[in-house]
Amino acid sequence: MILKSFIIEKNISLLEKYSVSLIYGENIGMKDDIKNKIKKHFKEYEQISFNQNDIIKNENLLDEHIYNVSLFSKKKIIFISEISEKIKSKVLKILDNPNSDLKIFLFAQNLEKKSSVREIFEKEKKTGIIPCYQDNQRTLAEYLRKKLYGYTGLSQEVINLLINNSGLDRKTLSYEIDKIKTLFLDKKIKFDKLLEVLNSANNLDFDSVRDACLGGEKENLNKSLGNVILQNEDAYFYLNNLSRRIQKLHDLNEEYEKEKNLEKAIDGIRPPIFWKDKAIFYKQIKKWNMKKLLEAKKSLFDTEILIKTKMNTNNNTLIKNLVINLCNKAVSTS
Repeated sequence: MILKSFIIEKNISLLEKYSVSLIYGENIGMKDDIKNKIKKHFKEYEQISFNQNDIIKNENLLDEHIYNVSLFSKKKIIFISEISEKIKSKVLKILDNPNSDLKIFLFAQNLEKKSSVREIFEKEKKTGIIPCYQDNQRTLAEYLRKKLYGYTGLSQEVINLLINNSGLDRKTLSYEIDKIKTLFLDKKIKFDKLLEVLNSANNLDFDSVRDACLGGEKENLNKSLGNVILQNEDAYFYLNNLSRRIQKLHDLNEEYEKEKNLEKAIDGIRPPIFWKDKAIFYKQIKKWNMKKLLEAKKSLFDTEILIKTKMNTNNNTLIKNLVINLCNKAVSTS
């Protein structure tokens, strides 16, 4: 059963009727928001998290958690991240044996229309599937007003600044909202002070790091890393900046497969690539095939997990290691 993301965000209790739900799409921030709402709503459940690789490495892992009785709670929730066709048989087995005291939430990146896992969840009425598409200016403005309800000084100018600074990315915007809540404890937003906390100049400088990294330009990357001060607190901005570009290269690869002409693919992709960036994309797409892009997404995910578990002590080092590894991947032949 296909469920609209904005309806689920407003009423997470709608997921109570489904024993298994699939949340997928390119909007990482939206998926995180939905996951947090699930955790709060089902707080009386024992909650367990792992990813697809854990299941592949240990074939009995999922069965052990599904069928073993918990010492802590009769009810249990299992979160599984980064799922794909590789565990389709496991998913089918779960669907064939529903358990009213168990709820499973699967999270995936963007799934193609031809994905058999996606097709199963869309056709099956007993399961829920929530596509998380990218936000636009309007939905992010609504998101901001809701998150900063009760704050004075939230003018249209401030809203536009925050949305533009986030690159239309909810994850980045959410992180900026946390900054605002920490800075303006009196709930009075001051525009001049806001400009300082957003670190706009540093964020723009990171584009040069990203382009040198994904272009496999080691000399330029070393120079850019020497000129940019990576801030621990801006780690999610850097991750999302890289993630958006890698996703765009992924989409461009798909367009190229259809057109069989790179220039036509660059001209025809939607949303369109700004004319001054076309040369950069032309250079980068030659470095990245689908296999390498999937590996790059995995590196981003692994780095995000490390950032979440290392308590912000060395985020700048983690980001620096990530861009260096991606640069090496760009110039590799495998």
